[in-house]
Amino acid sequence: MEQRKFLLCLILGLLAASGPAKTVNADSPFDFYYLILMWPGAYCTDSEYGCCVPKYGYPSEDFFVKSFMTFDSSENTAVVRCNSDNPFDINKLDSIENNLNHYWSNIKCPRTDGVNSWKSEWNSYGVCSGLKELDYFKAGLQLRKNADVLSALAEQGIKPDYQLYNTAFIKWAVNQKLGVTPGVQCRDGPFGKKQLYEIYLCVDKDAKSFIDCPVLPNLSCPAEVLFHPFHTWMLNTTSAANIVIPTETVLA
Repeated sequence: MEQRKFLLCLILGLLAASGPAKTVNADSPFDFYYLILMWPGAYCTDSEYGCCVPKYGYPSEDFFVKSFMTFDSSENTAVVRCNSDNPFDINKLDSIENNLNHYWSNIKCPRTDGVNSWKSEWNSYGVCSGLKELDYFKAGLQLRKNADVLSALAEQGIKPDYQLYNTAFIKWAVNQKLGVTPGVQCRDGPFGKKQLYEIYLCVDKDAKSFIDCPVLPNLSCPAEVLFHPFHTWMLNTTSAANIVIPTETVLA
């Protein structure tokens, strides 16, 4: 029996050692933030159940904050769930609740009020930032506003209009506004094309300044990507169900 226990522990230990660690539970300092901005048009078209109007109402027709992630470049891993005596308290976010609803939104189905997403973000990364809860979320929202990626793209003629755009040109357009080059993540889209889904921006530990990314995850995008439109009427208002996206002819 003891030999069997020893062998079982040995096997489990080897399995744990061989698996790639993507996150760490640590109190150690992080090196920078990833501000991950999501384009909701891509989410709606490639999600199994489409997308839903959040319980609080319609979000903005813009890039959302998906995550404000603390990252350790030396370990090439996110720093998460640091020891903290600061549990999430939604009441601390009363002064920015409207902005959270519009720009740090959750449009998954079934409908949600977003609180669980904010709680998860705080418990995963916010507690590692060293910021107070309100300051952490205010920083993410302010950085999204300062980046203004949708306008940066529009200034270079890149618009959510079903057209194909050069991925390198998308990065260049953001660089022209912010002075740093973003990472770009794509996902499956209509017409058998890949579509623009996420923009990765790196932020200094001061939670105010954009910086060139010391490292980026293994993001996947082809040379040309589709920029899918997003309108609030695309959001399902009742139950989780697949939605039909109009064709280019209908939109015209």
